[in-house]
Parts: sequence; structure tokens; C-alpha cells
Amino acid sequence: MKRFTALFIVITLALTLLASCAKEEATVKMLRIVKEPDRTAFEEGELFDPAGMQINAEMSDGTVQENVDYTVKKKDALTRSDNSVTFTYGGKTAILQITVEPHGNNDIYSVANTDTVADSPLAGKTYLWLGSSVTYGYGSKGESMVDFIAKKHNANCIKEAVSGTTLADIKADNKGDSYVKRLEDYIASPDKADHLDAFICQLSTNDAYDTSIFGTVTGTDTFNISAFDKATTFGAIEYIIALVRDTWDCPVVFYTNSKYNNAGYVEMVAALHEIEAKWGITVIDLFNDEELNDITEAERDLYMLDAVHPTRAGYRDWWLERFEAALTALN
Repeated sequence: MKRFTALFIVITLALTLLASCAKEEATVKMLRIVKEPDRTAFEEGELFDPAGMQINAEMSDGTVQENVDYTVKKKDALTRSDNSVTFTYGGKTAILQITVEPHGNNDIYSVANTDTVADSPLAGKTYLWLGSSVTYGYGSKGESMVDFIAKKHNANCIKEAVSGTTLADIKADNKGDSYVKRLEDYIASPDKADHLDAFICQLSTNDAYDTSIFGTVTGTDTFNISAFDKATTFGAIEYIIALVRDTWDCPVVFYTNSKYNNAGYVEMVAALHEIEAKWGITVIDLFNDEELNDITEAERDLYMLDAVHPTRAGYRDWWLERFEAALTALN
């Protein structure tokens, strides 16, 4: 009987010990970010700052470890391509989405911090700008040369820009995906300006990726608006010129991107100059402007988010002068 009791005690102790060990061996099931850091927006070159952040570990036994001592994988300076930071603890990871702005989007380059020119020849002028992401300011917090012209020169600038859109009206169910459709919609709207001092249109980089939609420039004696194929890039350009002149009888300006590596865009710029000679429009050719494009790598890094989209600094301190000169020359 004593031996049985002793054995029972040993077994009980063993089971207790096993239960205790099992409890101690609970593993991390998942990490949960319960409080984001004080900052999730950074400028390139900064280090990620986790201040204010809390991560809890949900364990396999149903318990929760609060505010765990996680490890941050990103230790070096942030680059503009960083869009997340990864944290690890107990073999599991959690990911936080962040934004990293290029130096060129610092507030010192913003519209708000741009002075207004006294007695500008552009003051009070009304300009309609039609385009896509470059006109909108995709790489510059929504601020482009449109907004800098408006602020710096007290001009009335109407920005009709939607990122990712093409000149060519290529979709049968188009809902604002082309320059043509949006211009037609604007003209038909009650918001249409009665008078324009100039119409400025972007030579869309989005068309450059599909040369099959380019079409052809019509003959030098073709000016009737019904003759232009709106479903092609070059037809859309001519249609837009004809429509603007029929509607407002104002100067028409097209502008190109600064130099970047795209064979399709080279073809588009060449065709635009054919159209310029035919229609007598103004072309702000940033693409072939050797002086403009002769910049250092450090300047390019400041001025451009990527190959196509300028930063605030790029618009204000690099491109803007060309637009100011071209618009002033129209007076």
C-alpha cells in the first residue's frame, strides 16, 4: 500500500511537472500592432523611429503578451523605395506600412512656401491645364507647375488631370480615362470657363507604352474636327486642338516631359513637332532641351521621384521657368 501511494505521488508530480512545462513552452501564434508609432511618414535618409509603437504577441495557449520587446529589421537609412517596416518576435513577424518622401518634396519647396511675384504679366490670366499624373503632381504631393504658376503669379489655373490616363480615347466605355473624354465633359459642364488666355496640354507618357495606338498626323490641309481619329494618340492631339479653338479661340500649348528613356515617347515628341508646324501651336519641349537636361545625378535625385514624375523641387526649381517664359510670350 505504501509503495502504491508513493507511486501515485510520483505520477502526480510528474503530471504536474509536465503540465507546467507545457504551459512554459507556449509559442507565439501571431504579432499584432495595437498602436502605430507616432510617425509613419518619413523623409528619405531618416532612420525609422518606433516611438509610441506597441506590439502584442498572441500566444498558442490563448494568452497575450503585451508590449513585447520586438526587433526592427530596418536599421539603416530609409530610401524612397521603402514602403514598409518589418518587426520580429518569437519567430513571427508584423509589418507596418510607411511612406518615405524624397528630399525634393520637403516643405521648403512647397507651393505654400513659394513667394508671389508682384506685378506679374500672368496675374489674372486664366489657364486650363489638361493632363494625367505629371500635370496632377503624382510625385509631388499633388503640387505641379499648375499650382506654382497659380500661387507665384496670381493666375487662375484650372487643373483637369487624372493619373494613368491617355490622350487616345481607346475605351468604348470610357469614364474619364482619356484626355479627349475629360475635355468634352468639361466643355459640356456648367463649370466651363467662358474665356481662356491659354490651354495647356500634357503629351501623355501613358500613350508611349503602346505604339499601336499612335495613328498618324493628318495632312497639312486637314483641319476639320470630324477628320481626326480620337482613338489614336496623334488624332486625339489634333482633335483637342481643333476643339479648343472652336470653343475658346485661344492659344494652345503642349508640353513634353523632360528627357527619359522611352523610344515610344521619342516618336511622340517628333510627331508633336509635326503638329506644331501644321497648327501653329506652342510646344514646350522639355524632352529635347539640352540645357534643361544637363543636370547632375544629385540634382536629378532632388528633382525627380522616378524617371517620369518630378518632385516639388523639380517643378518649382527646374521646370517652372520654361512654363513662365512660354506663357509670358503669349501676352
